[in-house]
Amino acid sequence: MKKLNATIGVLLLFTGLIVLSCSSDDNNNETTNKQELLIGKWKKIKIGTICSSGNETSENYSTCKQKGTITFNENGTYNDIPYIEYNNECIIDGESNGVWKIMDDDLYIKNDGSTSFIKATLFEISKNSLKLGGDSDPCDGEENPSIEYLEYSKVE
Repeated sequence: MKKLNATIGVLLLFTGLIVLSCSSDDNNNETTNKQELLIGKWKKIKIGTICSSGNETSENYSTCKQKGTITFNENGTYNDIPYIEYNNECIIDGESNGVWKIMDDDLYIKNDGSTSFIKATLFEISKNSLKLGGDSDPCDGEENPSIEYLEYSKVE
């Protein structure tokens, strides 16, 4: 009987270790998958706001603004090129560069010249779609901040 209890105990311990190691791998795989999905060139397609009340509004970007892209490189750097319409011309409106990292499934970005990373309040990603956002002024008469976001589609 003692042998049977010891065997069962060892089996339970072994099973527990397998379960723990699998759940840890799942979290690492999810972060890795987000990193893999993020790498590449993304085209800006719309801007939106999510109020703390849950109401959401969005607006498609003009053809000109949709020329704007953000590229996340494998080495942890990024390049953001926005476009605007000015005097009936579509022109580049500056360019920003920096570094990015994913920690605990959250995206952190640091612009060149900045001393600290900023966490994206909204970070949703799939194979062909990306939403990035940050806190903004309250809307819908609420007191809590809303989230203003940009939505992208994958170019390459």
